[in-house]
Amino acid sequence: MPSCRIRARRRSCIGTDISTPTVDILWKKQDCEIAVNSIETKSEHFGGIGMRIGRDAYELAELAERWHLSAADIRSLVGRGVLKLSVRIVAQPACLSFEERTEENEPFWVPAEHKVFSGLGDLAHRDAFQLVRGGEVRITHVLLPDPGLVTLRNEDGIRLGYGDLLVRSDHADQLQREVIGAPVKEAEAFDYRLFVYGDAEFAFTTPQARALEFMLRQTQAGAPDQHYTEILNAVGSSCQRLSSLFSRKPYWTRLLKKTVGQRGWYHLDPDFVVWRLTSS
Repeated sequence: MPSCRIRARRRSCIGTDISTPTVDILWKKQDCEIAVNSIETKSEHFGGIGMRIGRDAYELAELAERWHLSAADIRSLVGRGVLKLSVRIVAQPACLSFEERTEENEPFWVPAEHKVFSGLGDLAHRDAFQLVRGGEVRITHVLLPDPGLVTLRNEDGIRLGYGDLLVRSDHADQLQREVIGAPVKEAEAFDYRLFVYGDAEFAFTTPQARALEFMLRQTQAGAPDQHYTEILNAVGSSCQRLSSLFSRKPYWTRLLKKTVGQRGWYHLDPDFVVWRLTSS
């Protein structure tokens, strides 16, 4: 089958200025198909509260707490390009493009595939700094390590808040070696599967313990109220109700409280949160 010759411009499916020059490109599309390489991210074991969970990225809020970084520190690191931030995109229609170079070694983006994209994407420097400075930003594209570009097909993009910010695990490892100088791990791992709180002993299964761990992380990130479906999804449970997840553990309602006026939403008991964050 003869090769197809296609002339295109970098903005043909991108529709946003990525600060690289717009150039006419001419490439061969063998058999009229473009192969797209899959993007793989390295998953490291991070010292979560009470258990080890393979993760491809850490939340910025948890790293800031562990590394004792102030908001000013984070703005400085991001502004200088030392700290690179990522976000997780979930089920967004997008155009995937990959970088090519001209004979003069000028970079340009080659549109490769339209698909529903889910995965980690890196924020452009400008977007990352705007988010840590102002608390929110609306983005229309993210970058991939290959390098690649994911352009969201929603013209309005998506709005991100501070709680959406992530740091890739390999980048966090690099920062700890070269900038922070401290290992990325919990000094004291708390085990939610068995502990004594108040006048009672609590024993939970691993999925139940992960639900409590998830709720504490969300509370620390500024989102203490979570819908029960988010909790179940976070622990990979097939249960249809939160009470089913905590079956045969009637005392779980001492720790997880229903949010008044919001059906299906829960939050950790405030006294338990204070105890958990101040206990050794």
